[in-house]
Amino acid sequence: MNKLIFGLLNPFGEQLNALQSKMRELTIAFSRYRYRKEIFEGHNIAAILSMAVEKGADYCLIQSIGHVIDEQWYLPHWQRQGFHQSISELCQQQDFLVAGQLYRSDNHTLGIESNCILVNVSQYHRAGQPEFGEIDWQMREVVSVASEVALDDSEQWQKKKQPCDAQGWQFVLHSLEQGLHVKAFSQDINYNRFDLNVPKTQQVFAECLLGSPALSEVENKLAPAQLEFLQRAQKQTKNSKRGVFLLNIESYDDLDNEPKGHALDSVFSVAAGFKAYRILATQGFHANSQVVFFDYSQQALAVRKFIVEHWDGENFPAFVKKIFEHFPEPDCFYQLWHNTDTNNIDWQDLECLWQTELKRWGGAQSFKVQWQRFKTLPHRYMHIDVLENQQTLFDAIKGAGNSYIWWSNAFFTIYSLWHFSAQQRKSFYHQWVSSLAHYAADCRVNGADHNNYAVNGLTALGYLHLLDKQTGGELFPQALPCLDIQF
Repeated sequence: MNKLIFGLLNPFGEQLNALQSKMRELTIAFSRYRYRKEIFEGHNIAAILSMAVEKGADYCLIQSIGHVIDEQWYLPHWQRQGFHQSISELCQQQDFLVAGQLYRSDNHTLGIESNCILVNVSQYHRAGQPEFGEIDWQMREVVSVASEVALDDSEQWQKKKQPCDAQGWQFVLHSLEQGLHVKAFSQDINYNRFDLNVPKTQQVFAECLLGSPALSEVENKLAPAQLEFLQRAQKQTKNSKRGVFLLNIESYDDLDNEPKGHALDSVFSVAAGFKAYRILATQGFHANSQVVFFDYSQQALAVRKFIVEHWDGENFPAFVKKIFEHFPEPDCFYQLWHNTDTNNIDWQDLECLWQTELKRWGGAQSFKVQWQRFKTLPHRYMHIDVLENQQTLFDAIKGAGNSYIWWSNAFFTIYSLWHFSAQQRKSFYHQWVSSLAHYAADCRVNGADHNNYAVNGLTALGYLHLLDKQTGGELFPQALPCLDIQF
């Protein structure tokens, strides 16, 4: 696989206002849902690419502050590509210098929007590291296109001397002269990203991002990208505390590859999917092992209890219909896949997900046998927000014997990204790990950290020692000796 690194274009330096600081955090954070390596920050594109060349990168994806990758939850059997998969496919190609969103200026100059570009670093280096080409209104030789329909047709591109009024003009000109393609981002890429840095509407957007005006009151004053981003984000921020995950998004690879110890006396888990039981299955348990669900969603706890008390382990999709009847929307917010709710759900989609789950357990009969054992174990349900009130949970775990805890990505949800700064989340998280190590040093830990990096295969105290040694910030979180999985 070709080496891809991310860059962050920050023309403001360290003198960022409140809105710029928040947008910078969002750009970095939303990248971390799939990208784990270092992000190179620079004041211009040339500075970032210079670092990319030095690091030996093959490709560099550069985002400006305010650009957000918002990858959607597509089911595997849809065979629909998202942002990262589409970028990965572009990185398999060699015949281009730059890919991005092409546009035609008022003077018909062909340019590339600088909010998000993919640069072939190898071609860039071979070309002598040309400038990207900023707007300066000087008379220059540029590439001109006669119409919008000609943007993707290099046969209709012509060199012409005129005032330079398009970003990226030099990359485009060099590509034309060297016979290289300029790749236009596909719809799969563009649907999963937003450029929030729109000067004309920035004041209203700042009020929405940093304050709390009703979106319906200002929606006609926002740029389309800003409005759609806010609508997507607020769907989570307003509903997540009554959210319900019926199945797990994460894989079980971290559990299946983890060293086995003594049988667990207790497992502590967020109230989502079946991972708590997978922990028991892989680590071992006994007749008195306790299952403790904790969550900031009271509805998630209620649904999980209903499953334990009323489901026999057969035909989960059919049982989900009963769940929807007993816990209807909008009182519950079901965290379902892209553009899906309880009213328009395609039950075949759920059936496909459930069949995938059953394969992980060795088939339907194997799962049912294990479920009959799991549901007889003592269960406890605790309504706790680990970002605000952890002590009750620590009081429970300190006397829980040989224990294991899974917190998923509680410190890196859309809700936490929205309401807390990167520094606050770092502080919350360090306190969380410190307290776990204090109350249950030998407890096995599993989840995502405040930068969405996977944590697994460690004890609480062992992890705290590693965490205390970390010096990297949000741009370069240091990897742990853990199996990386996606959250």
